[in-house]
Amino acid sequence: MEQLIRAAIGGQQEAFEQLIETEKSKLLSKAYSYVGNREDASDIVQETLLQAYKSIHQLKEAKYFSTWLFKILIRQCFAFIRQRKRTLVVETELIQQQLTEHEQPAAYEFVHEALSLLRKDYQTVLVLFYFYDFPVREIASLLDKPINTIKMHLHRGRNQLKKQLEQQMNLPVTEKEVIYMLKEQLAQSALNFVSIPQDYQLFVEDYSNEQAKFIWATDELVDEIGVTLDQNGKLIELTRLPSTNGTLATIEQQETIAEQFLTSQYAEALDYLSLSNVIQKEGDSRFFYKQYAGGYPLASYTTQISVSTYGEIVDFKYGGYTKTPPVFPAQLVGEEAILQQLHKAPWKLSLKYLASDIYSVPKAGLYPVYESPIVYHSFNALNGLPAFEHEPEEPDTFIPFPNVAAVEKQATIEEAIGVPEEMIKLREVEIDENTLVAVWREREWQAPKDKTMESLFLDRMEDTVKAKVDKHSGRLKEFMWFKERTGELDLSFEDCRDIACTFIATYFEEYLPYLQLKIEKPSFNGVHCVFFTFPLYAVQDLQIEGERFYVGVNRTTGFIDIFWSPRMDLAELQSFEASTIQPFEDIKSALQKVEPFLQWSKKYDENEPDDVLAYKLGQIETKQQVVGIDARTGDLIVSNI
Repeated sequence: MEQLIRAAIGGQQEAFEQLIETEKSKLLSKAYSYVGNREDASDIVQETLLQAYKSIHQLKEAKYFSTWLFKILIRQCFAFIRQRKRTLVVETELIQQQLTEHEQPAAYEFVHEALSLLRKDYQTVLVLFYFYDFPVREIASLLDKPINTIKMHLHRGRNQLKKQLEQQMNLPVTEKEVIYMLKEQLAQSALNFVSIPQDYQLFVEDYSNEQAKFIWATDELVDEIGVTLDQNGKLIELTRLPSTNGTLATIEQQETIAEQFLTSQYAEALDYLSLSNVIQKEGDSRFFYKQYAGGYPLASYTTQISVSTYGEIVDFKYGGYTKTPPVFPAQLVGEEAILQQLHKAPWKLSLKYLASDIYSVPKAGLYPVYESPIVYHSFNALNGLPAFEHEPEEPDTFIPFPNVAAVEKQATIEEAIGVPEEMIKLREVEIDENTLVAVWREREWQAPKDKTMESLFLDRMEDTVKAKVDKHSGRLKEFMWFKERTGELDLSFEDCRDIACTFIATYFEEYLPYLQLKIEKPSFNGVHCVFFTFPLYAVQDLQIEGERFYVGVNRTTGFIDIFWSPRMDLAELQSFEASTIQPFEDIKSALQKVEPFLQWSKKYDENEPDDVLAYKLGQIETKQQVVGIDARTGDLIVSNI
């Protein structure tokens, strides 16, 4: 992992992209815990990653990458919270009400009763510090108070709480016992929402950043059961296992069950939220509730509820609502101004592998597509200007795949990857009908003792080797070392390139006629690994977007630490016929089926409100997002999601 971080510090964009893939889910979870809304959290993560990419060269110690990245995220969260003028208040009355409703042991009543007798600022600081594990500096930033004031409130609040508890319980009480009782109460509240099978165990019990998160699962971490509560014990997210039998519920009954559950948790929710969409699947129906302003849904507030065919709530994600929605503008720019930009925009031919469940194509396969950045733009509805201008990128340079000889193949996947005998296979999991994932780690590795989300991540990733293998052929698809390897070698850039090429020539010889090598500056950038990209081409000038071999070679060991292969089947590539592609001028009439449609979007910059009205480009009948034009048929291709 550390060599990948150093590659990113040195300017390797693909190394940075690989890093953020491993961190993104943690960042999203952390941001969500601060702002309580998935769309806001997603925006914060994107801004965090943008700031990180711009400043990663300033990171001096690779081992502090995660800490550094999360500090950027926290700053972004605080900026968002302050801008929303959000005030943090500990509502002890609600906690006390929960205790009464669920008849928790009397010790919990003493804790919260004693807490409720303290000054409100003492309550807030104590709960943030002891219950949600906020550092003093973060509490000071969140509450906009000096650090010394927070320390004083902690000291005085701690003493007063201890005295209150000892008076009420007539027993000496330690601080550790107080914390235990607070956390145990929230854990018991979580169990009111779920039933845990005997073969499940608790993997996550995380009380950080204004929420309590619990995840139960089997050893393989599949079919998870999860509960997330806010600081007052209110349900934020819920995932449960569906029953396999029972009385079937109609779609009308499922909708009633969804709304009853929503109002049982948030009594006022349906005063602000309306059903916007229903997606029916084989095992459940998913209901989307959004808040509308001027007849259009707000981007910031979406609640999702999934109800099984047997009438059970199996998934719940609460997105909140606002009592002060934005006002619909009195005057908008005309749609013609947007359409003019569409017809003037540049279009280029690309080759994409498209899946039929994601895009409006008859079947999954390789498609020549005319595309333009303009179809992804949002246009401010007041002035017609794009939210973001796409700057032109410098074109890359490619050469034919180097002429290297194959070597003898290793007998096993472990040998091909370089897994030593002292590492054992931890697990092998089927992630889809065609792919197995295998994970290795040294026997003596010690797992973290707590159950935070970060510890779960370390337990599943730290010092491991992960590989994806084709379930049917046993062929290697990709692998990555999350354990740093160092050796005594000092290989040149060219030596490492030859190692990468030889590996592909040995194990993927049939791809060689369709590969080129991306030319990059010969530099290790102060790290052990150097990375090579081999894009896949259908014909000489037509690269397949996103389909490539990507290889990272460790110059100190001569081993490959990172390897990704193309996703698509080679047969698709071999059967592709470029002669069926039509000139753009002959099929650009498809743009007549595109029109601007209004929607509330997230703000463009900090000087604008949380939600702004914007135009997007979509298909006239369905308003689905346009992706491009099929270069063979002239049909519009739109996104199904």
